[in-house]
Amino acid sequence: MKQGFLHKVLRYAYLHGYKYRATERAHARLVQQVQKDCPVNVVFMAMNVAMWRYQRLWELMNADERFNVAIVLSPCIDYDRQQSVNELKILRAYFDERNMPYVDYDLEHDAAPVDIRKEINPLLMFYPQPYENLLAPEHDCTAFYDRLICYYPYAFWTSKGKWSYDFHFHNLAWRLYYSTSLHLKEAQHTASNKGRNVRVVGYSNADDYLCSEFADVWKPCQTNVKRIVWAPHYSIVEKYGLVPRSNFLWMAKYMVELATENHDKLQIAFKPHPRLINELYKHPDWGKEKADAYYKLWQDMPNTQLETGGFIDLFMTSDAIIHDSGSFAVEYHYSRKPAMFVSRDMTRLLETQSEFGKLAYAMHYIGESCDDIKNFINDVVLDGNDPLKAEREKFYSDYLLPPGGRCVAQNTINDLVESLKLK
Repeated sequence: MKQGFLHKVLRYAYLHGYKYRATERAHARLVQQVQKDCPVNVVFMAMNVAMWRYQRLWELMNADERFNVAIVLSPCIDYDRQQSVNELKILRAYFDERNMPYVDYDLEHDAAPVDIRKEINPLLMFYPQPYENLLAPEHDCTAFYDRLICYYPYAFWTSKGKWSYDFHFHNLAWRLYYSTSLHLKEAQHTASNKGRNVRVVGYSNADDYLCSEFADVWKPCQTNVKRIVWAPHYSIVEKYGLVPRSNFLWMAKYMVELATENHDKLQIAFKPHPRLINELYKHPDWGKEKADAYYKLWQDMPNTQLETGGFIDLFMTSDAIIHDSGSFAVEYHYSRKPAMFVSRDMTRLLETQSEFGKLAYAMHYIGESCDDIKNFINDVVLDGNDPLKAEREKFYSDYLLPPGGRCVAQNTINDLVESLKLK
């Protein structure tokens, strides 16, 4: 019995940190090698525009002779072929417009992914998501754990638990650049390596919200209307034991009616999660034909539009948001405009949230029904009765501004230069 207890203790110790010590030692050897191999080869993996979090950091690194930087296009392998092709087209347009070179992926002609280990031989790898087997095997993080993997969260993380902080990726990456001290605290409590690879630099998209001029991306309208973003999540059914966040199935018809009835008062941008259309294709009550027609309807109605790319300009030129997205629960607050979170079971949802997540949701008006949505639009958006405004301003000041009075990209560069001992 004592031997069994000792075995459990040793197993616990192994699983909660010791097995990652070898990785840390390997990282230390790579860092020592850096001083001999300047400039440092860096790869940014670009999966889709909506999850591109490295614009400012790329600009700083690209201008720094200590780094040799490449962007590699690589759509998620969970997408169907047509969506992957579409994502590649959007990525190419985004980078071409900004004169940013990239390593392409000629999926349209069934070309193999570029062997970046052979062609670029990167030391630093920046990934858009912390999930394994998400990209083609030649590009996936599982093929590069022998390099220095870095990560900005693709969302302003609000969930707690192992799913958020304790995947293999979280423990095997060299640097996790997190948003706030509360996220560091969660990692120290949850991750097997106790968050030793975490550095707090601020939220990756903060630089784009705080250091940019914003384009008006809304469809021209003849009347003075209020602009609302509707951003439904993709999780229309429960999977993997996760809370089905999306309320799309019961909201879909009502939101079309809302736009039609208020054509002279509202302009609504439909901003679905990139994976929603794939989930609708597979849903027994929807399918491809119905889903495509629904998306086209939002694109064609006179006071609505379909948004499938970036969202920062959209957010910052809007008047409000209605959503059930975990990342937007924080990110939209950079606009300092009112937000409604739609959920029919907030108690269950909040049980999954970290301390930071609960603070973020407290800044929202909550919608459980079509009437709640209608009241939010009439009272808060149209009439301007916004009792949560002062609390949102404090949240913005306390948690959304990057530490040190510097931009997030500069905080990151400073850590890279110090950690790699670059001159």
